Amino acid sequence: MKKKLLYSGFLVMVFLISVVAHIPASLVMNQLSSSEVMRVTGVDGTVWSGSAQQLFWQGQNVGDLNWDIQVLQLLMAKFEVAVRFGRGGDMGVRGKGNLGLGFAGPYADKVVVSVAANKLAALFPLPVPVTFQGQVELSLNHYRYDSPWCESAEGSLAWTHGRVDSPLGELSLGPVVADLQCQSNQMTLNGQQNSEQMSSEFALQLQPDMSYSAKAWFKPEAQFPPEMAEQLQWIGAPDNQGKYQFNYQGQL
Repeated sequence: MKKKLLYSGFLVMVFLISVVAHIPASLVMNQLSSSEVMRVTGVDGTVWSGSAQQLFWQGQNVGDLNWDIQVLQLLMAKFEVAVRFGRGGDMGVRGKGNLGLGFAGPYADKVVVSVAANKLAALFPLPVPVTFQGQVELSLNHYRYDSPWCESAEGSLAWTHGRVDSPLGELSLGPVVADLQCQSNQMTLNGQQNSEQMSSEFALQLQPDMSYSAKAWFKPEAQFPPEMAEQLQWIGAPDNQGKYQFNYQGQL
């Protein structure tokens, strides 16, 4: 009797999965597009695996969207979908990776998100007339969510072809690379940068109680812009190695 029940249950599950897998994605996306927050056009494929030519989020064109639900993860009681997005968008954001939900909560694996530095800087207006060039890329090998930050995470943050333009001149940073780690909601970001104009290192720590600490130094190199060098007097004196040190602590 038990074998018959298990077999019947398995057949029902296969049937339901098959039904869901063949539902046209356009039916679901049309329902989602009825909200003012999100709108999707050019939908093709099924709920299981499909694509959209354009995804609009709060009126902004994010670009295309592709998704593919991972079947094997369902057998392990996880819902996981491989996504790729951003081509042809106006926001300058592109990404790919696996996003999932299990009994332990949300997670992500093999995620890469890239955004133009000037687009990212626009989210944080500065009181000085500077612009940022280059591309910022976040890579997450794995991420497991836990409030407020993460149970665990490992990845990197990179700013390639980094440059800062200001009325005092251009500052070429070269590649800026940082290592990202998180364990039991203690997040750390440690990075460095080196170019013919400037070298620097920085370290940031975020704690579960929302407190943070940051340490950094930078050192003008041989080709540091002279106009900028004249302004260094306003930030204090360097140490005996020519480094300008900074320490910050606070609460988010």
